[in-house]
Amino acid sequence: MNKPVLFLVTIASVITGLTSALLVTPPPHCLKVRHHHHQTQRLGRFSRSYSTSVDAVAAAGDAAGADGVMRSMEKEKETVGIANVNVNVNNVDTERVVPVHARLPPGQAENELFQCDDTVAFWRDFQRDGFFTAQENMQGIAKVASSFASLGPNGLNYWLRHVARTGYFATNAILGTVGFELHEALVGKNSNNEEDDRPPLVPRNEKVATRLLLEAALSYQQDYDRIVQQNMYKVPWDMMTTTDNNNGGKGKQKRHRQSSPIHVATQSARFVQEAIGTLGRRKRATPNDKQVWIFGDETTSTNQNDENSIYPDYYRTAFHYQTDGWMSTRSAQVYETSTESLFLGRQDAMQRTALPALMRAARDFSTRQKILQKKRPMRVLEVACGTGRFLTFVQDNLPPDTEYTAVDLSPYYLEAARENDAYYRKFTTDDAKNKNNVVKKPTTFLQARAEDLRQLKDESFDAVVCMYLFHELPTDIRQEVAAEMARVVVPGGTVVLTDSVQQGDRPILDAALPNFQHMNEPHYISYMQDNLPAH
Repeated sequence: MNKPVLFLVTIASVITGLTSALLVTPPPHCLKVRHHHHQTQRLGRFSRSYSTSVDAVAAAGDAAGADGVMRSMEKEKETVGIANVNVNVNNVDTERVVPVHARLPPGQAENELFQCDDTVAFWRDFQRDGFFTAQENMQGIAKVASSFASLGPNGLNYWLRHVARTGYFATNAILGTVGFELHEALVGKNSNNEEDDRPPLVPRNEKVATRLLLEAALSYQQDYDRIVQQNMYKVPWDMMTTTDNNNGGKGKQKRHRQSSPIHVATQSARFVQEAIGTLGRRKRATPNDKQVWIFGDETTSTNQNDENSIYPDYYRTAFHYQTDGWMSTRSAQVYETSTESLFLGRQDAMQRTALPALMRAARDFSTRQKILQKKRPMRVLEVACGTGRFLTFVQDNLPPDTEYTAVDLSPYYLEAARENDAYYRKFTTDDAKNKNNVVKKPTTFLQARAEDLRQLKDESFDAVVCMYLFHELPTDIRQEVAAEMARVVVPGGTVVLTDSVQQGDRPILDAALPNFQHMNEPHYISYMQDNLPAH
């Protein structure tokens, strides 16, 4: 019997007042993968490999850091029962596992079920005994820079481009913060005339700021190591600003839009405007600040159990206090700039930690096809695709004839994803046909709830990926989403789930994690304590 391979990935995170003040997107700190088949599951062979990058998260008062890792595990897809969740663990002492889960927080309890590579220990132990001084952080950055310089022109090119990337998005973060403070000074008003006791909007000491930069540098170092040293995936398709129009390397040169001064200035202006609105709503934190225009107020809200409404109750809030929640073109247009400004330019590197699992899935798919003596394209599904940016990196690395389907509940974000998909294929026109003349097909887009993929057939995808969704779902909905992903993946397929850190993933931050709920993350407390393997 073929068995699906599931990967659990946790991304490293670092959180400070600067980035927390600009939190307008889901905090992707930890990538986790779980498999659930209706109300049944059977856990099989386990392995776990971590790849870490650093993000930003808020801690009350002083800034604190959060790290994460890339985990992988294999599970058997087999129905064990339907009335209750029955869990049988192969190659694991059940009598030992149950007490461990009972006495350890989720992030630590999961370690009992996986074998971890060196990157897990690296981020777990990074500055574990105390945060470095500003001078020590700068010395660490210099060491990373020297390492890139020693890798030759390609390594230095990657480093310089990503330094510039971090500089641009860090500047956005500062401009957004300053813009908000100026707005408050000129037109803002505290209705209660009380001093705002929330975390500071910018780091108040050099140690915090330099630690963020060091962790960004280390995340880039790990990304490039996976690209070049370990040959896991390609250099980012949009890193280069020009490309030839034909495979011969000749012809008219094209520039990626992210190198256009007009595009850069437009996105910065959009972000500053968004930051002013988001931080204002965060400061007030009134019920009105959590409403989304299209849903009205509580008196007009449709219950999530209403089959006539596609939008459930948990979706009817402005997560992170961002403008219009997920329900406007304006929100979708600024999303990528907002997340990269929040994470100082390293969100793409964070997301790419999920690529090795998908690359392995492609190899497994090819092997199965040869054994079965069949020939068909690989099929990949992304659940909660957002603007679809990550899917372009997937497309750039998987076989060119792979067929993609992307699901999201917001029609506005689906439109942005559709545009990203078209732009990727246009920009990479040189690679649109390989030596066998295989054309890259447009992605199929579908509006649907992640917990209700009824439009998709059972066992219809070879790989399923879901990023940054689970922490925004109620516990029972997480179970339903996991069940749907398991339903649509083929036997022997792969499911990759990416999401935020939980308690125990980095104990030094456990006390700070509950602060996420103050960014209008109503389900984060239940998520950080959730036993995800049970799903």
